[in-house]
Amino acid sequence: MDVKEVIFSRASVRVFRPDPLPVDVVNEVLEAGVRAPIAGGVEKWFFVVVMSEGKRRKIHELLKEGHVIYATKVLKEPYPERSVRKWVQSMEAGMYYAPAYIAGYIDMREPRHREEYVDEERIFLHQTIATAFQNMILTAWSLGIGSVWLGVPLFMKEEFNKVLEPPEGLELAGILALGYPTDKPKPKPRKTLEQIVKYI
Repeated sequence: MDVKEVIFSRASVRVFRPDPLPVDVVNEVLEAGVRAPIAGGVEKWFFVVVMSEGKRRKIHELLKEGHVIYATKVLKEPYPERSVRKWVQSMEAGMYYAPAYIAGYIDMREPRHREEYVDEERIFLHQTIATAFQNMILTAWSLGIGSVWLGVPLFMKEEFNKVLEPPEGLELAGILALGYPTDKPKPKPRKTLEQIVKYI
């Protein structure tokens, strides 16, 4: 597929086949990730790859907890109880359980910005992880590998860190789940350019 075809055919995958991903393929995805644009021109990122069954099961359990927190406590309008139960049942049946997870971390241990601009530096680094994740997602899809970007770990950073064991002082920015999809995903419609773009 060319780049445009990859972009327009990709959709998030939440249910994966159990087939393991070869390490060399995961490395290919990671190498594409670190070719992403870097806000501020400094590589202050770190990635933890989870492929062992024991760790993956722990991550999956935390993802179930994180999604319940999101649905019941984070949103201004929480999901109805019935919807939450259905969501949990789907996760217990295997949704979000993936052959590989990639956790992205930012490194704010030695800020480069002056103190009054540290918040902006943190945004720079989160944007950098986002561009890396996008490269990984698109590269994975070009190889027939599905993915879903998981933000709910941000509500349980300490719990995820106990499993992921990153270097001391790094900050979790998100997790990708990767694996071969059970079904071909269908891209969802987006708002039209007329709705969201202004030319001046």
